[in-house]
Amino acid sequence: MGQAMRVIAIAKTLQRRGHDVRFIAAGKLIPVIRNFGLDVLEADNMPDIQHTGTLQDLKAEPSEATLTQMKELLEKMVELERTMAKKVCPDLIVSGTVSGATVARSLGIPSALVFLQPHGQKTVQMVSKVINRKGAAEKQTGTSLQSMLGAADLIIMEGMPELGGDLAMDFFGAGLGEIKEKIRFCGPLLVESPDQLPDRFLLKQKHLGNGERNLAYITIGGGSPLIGEQFLATVLKALQLTPDITGVVATGLAISPNTIKAYRPPVNAMVKGFVPGTELIKASDVTVFHGGSSTLMSCIACGSPAVVIPSMGEQEDNAAVMARFQAGIVLEKASLTPDKLAEAMRTVIRSESYRTGAQALKRLGDAYGGAEEAANWVEQLAGGVQR
Repeated sequence: MGQAMRVIAIAKTLQRRGHDVRFIAAGKLIPVIRNFGLDVLEADNMPDIQHTGTLQDLKAEPSEATLTQMKELLEKMVELERTMAKKVCPDLIVSGTVSGATVARSLGIPSALVFLQPHGQKTVQMVSKVINRKGAAEKQTGTSLQSMLGAADLIIMEGMPELGGDLAMDFFGAGLGEIKEKIRFCGPLLVESPDQLPDRFLLKQKHLGNGERNLAYITIGGGSPLIGEQFLATVLKALQLTPDITGVVATGLAISPNTIKAYRPPVNAMVKGFVPGTELIKASDVTVFHGGSSTLMSCIACGSPAVVIPSMGEQEDNAAVMARFQAGIVLEKASLTPDKLAEAMRTVIRSESYRTGAQALKRLGDAYGGAEEAANWVEQLAGGVQR
């Protein structure tokens, strides 16, 4: 979903400028895209690769069935994208998948490829394992990742080189020399610019009914130890220890409403399924999350400090960004207790240095221009043609 949201951010900016934007989507992504007011070209019969999403899976060799499924997915994506591109005859293709650039090159259409910057060596290693798996499937299709990347005319990287050094370049491996000049960093890519939202006081009034109240925005997530119900229980106990803080807890799809009721949240906890995340992050005195890339970029764009409790390599790299810029506190998931979480939230709220660090990160990100600058590059690539 994060990759789709990056493309949506650019698509919405182009749409606001008067460009005709069409979005190829399949399955559960279709209503999400339409909810943003974008026209959808529905891709029927797009295959799904079933996986558990755990790090242990990455250590194992892919089965023959998985390789076959990957091969089918690659072939189907290219086939569907080529068919639809021929139908609508776009001036340019902006894609979150490497197959989009390959299709564009085959049809003589300029293309921009959107990527997320890795923030540490653990992320690069994890991505390398995924790429190696894809490589096995690509051998069956005769298409390599490097050739797909090389097909793009522009590579838009969400992030800033100051956050990851040369690691962003390691992402592309041996073929870097051929594509380095195509890479441009744009800072955070958000659909909604935090600067266009009301100030923190007004946002607190909207969500809490009190602009002076301390607000902690907490995302739960799911799928690994200390995330989901176990983490929710820890959060609610931490909020019991901090009655001066109101916690807005977003569970998403991880926990059912009936399960939430059984925990009997304290009076200073507001537990909800889905909330306007960017609004809550900007409004918050502290954001508590697991180190996901989308939330990290939102914290940077909003200039909001955080408490980060990572559960895997990529999240640990993202958490390190907040710690390195003194924009947050990182807690170990294995030793997490309600007392430790409560103390970390209090520390971030009471010490102005964390917000100062977060604001410095925001200024760094703002300098790269975000979706507006990415849209400028896309327009330049397309020759400024409006349809």
